[in-house]
Amino acid sequence: MSDASVLTAADVGAANRSRLIRLLHRDGPQSRAELAAALGVSRATVGTIVQPILGAGLLVEQEPLQAEARRGSGRAGKPARPLWFSDEVLLGGVYISGDGVHCAVLRMDGEVLREGRAPLEPEDDGSGIVAGCERFFAGTALMGIGVASAGMVDTDAGEILEIYRAPRLQGMPVARLLGERLGVPVVVDHHPRVQAIGDLWFGEGRELSTFASVYTGEVLGVGIVHSGRVLRGDRGGGGEIGHMVVDQHGEQCVCGRIGCWETVATLPWLRREAERAGLPDAESMTCAALVELSVQDPAAAALLRRYLGNVAQGIADLEQILGLQQYLIHGDVGRGGALAEEILSQELGRMLNRRRTPPRLAAVADDDLSTLLGAAGLLLSATFSLDADR
Repeated sequence: MSDASVLTAADVGAANRSRLIRLLHRDGPQSRAELAAALGVSRATVGTIVQPILGAGLLVEQEPLQAEARRGSGRAGKPARPLWFSDEVLLGGVYISGDGVHCAVLRMDGEVLREGRAPLEPEDDGSGIVAGCERFFAGTALMGIGVASAGMVDTDAGEILEIYRAPRLQGMPVARLLGERLGVPVVVDHHPRVQAIGDLWFGEGRELSTFASVYTGEVLGVGIVHSGRVLRGDRGGGGEIGHMVVDQHGEQCVCGRIGCWETVATLPWLRREAERAGLPDAESMTCAALVELSVQDPAAAALLRRYLGNVAQGIADLEQILGLQQYLIHGDVGRGGALAEEILSQELGRMLNRRRTPPRLAAVADDDLSTLLGAAGLLLSATFSLDADR
């Protein structure tokens, strides 16, 4: 066994702090005794875990619980003081896509204090993004910034390797540039993984240990959580599931391969097919608009089922490989509501009709909120644990 595989006391302490932070996010303010019971450790151990976080000003002790709130607990002595996140510690969240940049200032409890968007100019090589972030965060004392980036990233270097829809950003050292301009730590990861962290720490995945967080829209991506950990390859590789081939005789994808899932299950495909079907406003068609139109238009209803069937195809392939059983659907399909969720479930059930327990789907209409929250979670993960997302 190599030294690198041995957990040191510092590693264990960092992992325990990460677990405690996530527990507070999931269940709200808790006393040391409640945290000890939830973590399965002694109250003294919780005190050891908590003290450095309190000392750094990241957690605060709230007012003692009233006597009636403690009645029946069997505890005597000093009233319990629940621990919660300080309002004074602020986190930066940034989402960089082929369309532009979305920034937010968040508190440690996940509340978004302010946010702003800016389009990506065609000639922007990254300098415009950095300048926009500098303007947005100016005058705000941040603990650090978490960045979600579309495309391929090198998480160790904090670099955008490639965004197919924004080729001028290739090689952008976003962590270094933002860190130098704003003087704070910056961590970067692939957008769907960051979205999954948001689901895991703050959103629909808080009660789940294993699930996939699927992004749909102009592009496709999937972040995978297995046994409480967000999976990532070496230096942030993997996650480009939109470029999994589903039709060897299909169209050429922007990545150069033929028949990628992304070629048949994204908005560009939907809008082309809507135009062929003669549907109104085809050039701006979305899943939500198609759902509304499908109530009265058989052609729209047929296209909706085809579109969601194409989305289901990739999910079915992923389910056959990993058996995740839980899928949170964000972006365009997430905004399609209950009908889109129902049709998607039907199509997935048809493709996986030999499974005794069909996978469960949930449409999440959050308009980048999970990604921005995930960026905060990414930063907290990097701060509190070497094993980032557990």
